[in-house]
Amino acid sequence: MIKLKPITAAVITVLLAGCGGSSSSSSPSEPNQPTDPTDPISKTVAPYSIGKYQAILDNSDLQVSDPNGSEGNKTSEVKGGAFEGYQSEYFYAEEETEHLVFKMSNYKMRSEVRELENFDVSETGVKRTFYAEVKLPDIDLAMANSPADHDEVTFLQIHNKGTSSDGTGYIPHPLVRIVWEQERNGLTGHYWAVLKNNALDCSSNSNAAGCNDSYDRYDLGAANLDDFTRFEISIFENTLSIEVNDESKAQIDISYWSHLLSYFKAGIYNQFENGEGEAKFSQLTYEKENTDTSAKWNIDDWKITIPPSKDDWYGSGGTSAAELEPERCNSSKDVLSNDSNVYDNDLGLSYFNVIDGEMHLRADMGYGTSTTNSSYIRSELRELYISTESPDCSTSDEDTSWYLNDARTNAKSHTLEAQLRIDEYPNIDFSEQRPKVVLGQIHGWKISQALVKLLWEGDDKPVRVILNDSFERNNQDCDSCEPFSVTLGQYSANEDWRYIIRATQDGLFLATTDVNGSNLVSHQIDWGANYTDMNGDTVTLSSDWASDDIAFYFKAGIYPQFKPDDKYRGEIFDVSFSEILTEHEE
Repeated sequence: MIKLKPITAAVITVLLAGCGGSSSSSSPSEPNQPTDPTDPISKTVAPYSIGKYQAILDNSDLQVSDPNGSEGNKTSEVKGGAFEGYQSEYFYAEEETEHLVFKMSNYKMRSEVRELENFDVSETGVKRTFYAEVKLPDIDLAMANSPADHDEVTFLQIHNKGTSSDGTGYIPHPLVRIVWEQERNGLTGHYWAVLKNNALDCSSNSNAAGCNDSYDRYDLGAANLDDFTRFEISIFENTLSIEVNDESKAQIDISYWSHLLSYFKAGIYNQFENGEGEAKFSQLTYEKENTDTSAKWNIDDWKITIPPSKDDWYGSGGTSAAELEPERCNSSKDVLSNDSNVYDNDLGLSYFNVIDGEMHLRADMGYGTSTTNSSYIRSELRELYISTESPDCSTSDEDTSWYLNDARTNAKSHTLEAQLRIDEYPNIDFSEQRPKVVLGQIHGWKISQALVKLLWEGDDKPVRVILNDSFERNNQDCDSCEPFSVTLGQYSANEDWRYIIRATQDGLFLATTDVNGSNLVSHQIDWGANYTDMNGDTVTLSSDWASDDIAFYFKAGIYPQFKPDDKYRGEIFDVSFSEILTEHEE
C-alpha cells in the first residue's frame, strides 16, 4: 500500500535504483545473466539509463574491489557525471523490477556508492537521511563456508573523511555500519547497527586506552531475506537516529564525532569469506532537510491533488485522484504541510516535499489517475480562498473561490506570482510528444474551460499562455469556444524564473521575468476587447468572464499535458517553486 511519510522540513531527495553490467571499461559488457532464460529479471540495464536515478549517481563515487586482489582493495570505478552507459557484474539493475544490485565476492571486498558530500554531523538546522529498502537474497547460503567469526555483511554506512576534505585526520573506522549477521548473542539472522562509540584511531593498537570496547551493537530485528526491509538512517545536530520499517530502533548522541567530516555509503561490503554477497535495493534516497527555512508561501491556502487514485492512496474512496488538505481543514484526508513528504513507495517518488526552501512537485508519466474533466495527471495545488471568518475547505461550493469584485472580502485585484525552476522533465522523443506541463492556472468554479493555463513545453520554446475565449457553466462542454495563445519569455530547464497572473475587473495581466525582475515579457488582455494572439489572429476574451456571479480560483504546480503511459515509466517531471504568492487586494 502507498504510504504517506512525514518529515520535518526542507528536503533534497535523490532516488536510486537499478542498473546492469561491465567493469571499468567505457564500453561495458553485459554482466553474468541468471541461468534461467525465462527469468523475468534476466535483463539488466545501466543505472543511469533510468532517469529517476541520475541525480544520486551524479553525486556519487562507485567504489569496487577486485575480488581476486589483495584484501580490502578498492578502486573508484565511476564518479558523478560519468555513469551514463556504465554497468558491471558487480553493479547493475534488473530492467523489469528496477532493483539496484550490488554484488561482490570474498572477505573485505566491496561494491558501494559513496555520496560525494562530506558533512558536519553537528551542523545546525540540517537533517540528513538515507532511506533504503534492502533485500539480501540467500546471504545465509553465501557465507555457509565462512569461519564463524566472519559471518556478517554491511550494506549501509556512515564513514568519515577526516577533519578536512583533504583527508587530514582520517580514521579508518566508520561511524556506523548497518549489517546482517549470521549469529550474535544467541540471535540468528538479525540486522544490526554497529556503532563506533568514540573517535579514536584504534587501527594500530586495538588494546590502547579506549579501544578495548569501541563498538556498541543495536539489534535492528530479525531479517526476512525474501522481502525488502526499510531503513532510515538520519543525522541531525549530533544525533544519529535509526528506524527500521518505520519503527525507531536507536537515538544516539554522536557529538564525539563532530570534528570529523562524514559521508553516506550504500552497497555491499563483505565481512565473510568464501562466498559472494548480493544486496538489492528497491529504494535508495538521500535527503537533506533544512529545518530553518522560512517558506515563501502559505501552505494553509492550498490543497494538493496527486496522481494516485483514492483507492490506491487511502485504500478506498474510488478511482478519482487523491488529495491532501492543510491541517486547518480538519478533514479525513492526509494533511498537507511544509513538513510533508508525500511519498509513493511503489514508485520511489515524492509527489510533494520541501527542499532547502523550495517546494518540489513531481509526477511519473508512467502512472496515475485523471481528475474530473481531464484525462491528465497532476501534482498540483488548488487555492482554498478564505472568504469568511470561519473558512471551510469544501470545493463543492464557491466559498473557497473568489469573485473579480468580491463583496465578501472587498478584493478587486487577484494575483498569483511564482518563482520556479524545471529541475527534471521527461526525456522523450519530441516528435512523438513534447514535454508539456502547465505551471499556473485560473479556473472558474463549476466551469470546465480553464481561463488561464501557463504552459512550459521545452527549452526551445517560449512559455505559452493558453486562454479560452469563452465558456459554458455547470461544467458543460463548449463547442463554440475557441482557445488561443500568447507567448511570454523563454526559459531552460534548471533556470530560475518568475511568472505573474493577475485578474481584475478590467482583464488579465500575464507576464514572465528573470528572477531579478528584468526581461519582462507581458500581455494585458482586457475583457471584450480585440487582441492579437501568437499566430497574428484577432481574438477576444468574452466579457462574460467578468460576470459578477463567476467565481475563480488559482492553481499552481505541475499538470502535464499528455496522458500517462507505461512506456513513459520512470520519466519524471520535477518542478521546484521557491515562491508561490497569492494576493487579493482592494
